[in-house]
Formats: sequence, C-alpha cells, structure tokens
Amino acid sequence: MAVNQNKKSNSQNLTNEDKQRMSANYAAMGKKGGDTTKETYGSEFYKNIGKEGGNARKEQMAHSSSYTNKEKGNK
Repeated sequence: MAVNQNKKSNSQNLTNEDKQRMSANYAAMGKKGGDTTKETYGSEFYKNIGKEGGNARKEQMAHSSSYTNKEKGNK
C-alpha cells in the first residue's frame, strides 16, 4: 500500500504545467500510434473493429438484461 500512496503523492506534487505537458505527450503518443495503425491496416480496420466492439457490447447487454429479468422474476 505504501507504493500506491507514494504514486499518489508524486502526482499531487506536479504543477499544472507539468500535468498539461504530460497530457499533451500522451496525446501525441496516441496520435502517432493511431496514424501508424492507419498506415499499416487502412481506415477500414477502424470501421471493422468498431463494428466488432459494438456487436460484442450488444451481446453483453442482451445477456445482462435477460439475466436481470430472470432474477426479477424469481423474487
């Protein structure tokens, strides 16, 4: 637990300017990765993984709601 507390303390010691700089750095890294993926696989890749993720989420929700409905019926 001491490690987690130290991490929290370290992030609290950062100035707002440092936090903004870090945020911009992470955004730049994400953009670079996204651009590289787009060059490698094409823009259709994002369309396909979006559909897959959407369908998986729909399935999760369908199972979740049917489970919830069964649970309510048993009470």
